[in-house]
Amino acid sequence: MFRPFADWLSGTRISVALQNAEWVIPTSQSIHIVSVSILFASAVMVNLRLLGVGIRGRSVSQLTSNVLPWMWGALAALIFTGTVQTIAEPVRQFVAPVFWAKMIMIVVVALLTVTFSKAVQRHAQQWDRADTRPRAAKAFAIGSTLLWMAIITCGRFIGYTYSFYL
Repeated sequence: MFRPFADWLSGTRISVALQNAEWVIPTSQSIHIVSVSILFASAVMVNLRLLGVGIRGRSVSQLTSNVLPWMWGALAALIFTGTVQTIAEPVRQFVAPVFWAKMIMIVVVALLTVTFSKAVQRHAQQWDRADTRPRAAKAFAIGSTLLWMAIITCGRFIGYTYSFYL
């Protein structure tokens, strides 16, 4: 379905320029991997805290306010490097169903994280105490962690499965 667009994009000046610059894709992928590591580590820190495990010296609201800027910064880097990789290798990305699964899951987990962070900001005292923390906190923590793990897995599978769809 997206193959005609991918073929067109791969012939554009910017795509050809990125394809011909030998350093672009390995550099972009390296930055992408470091950014995934930062984002996933940050998410896991918050999620473990919500589950009552991990960093106990900080409240949920303190940890969230310290970690979320790192998450959003890493996500911005991921979007930038992912866009570079997609423009440089559009057929590889667009023909792989796992690419689209990854994109959907990123939107879902980002929206969940925005909702979570707003709830923590509005009701910090409630979130900071385990006995008053909303029941949905554990579901968010588990769901968020599983989504990020699935996103990482899908990202790895793009490079290994796209050729099945050519």
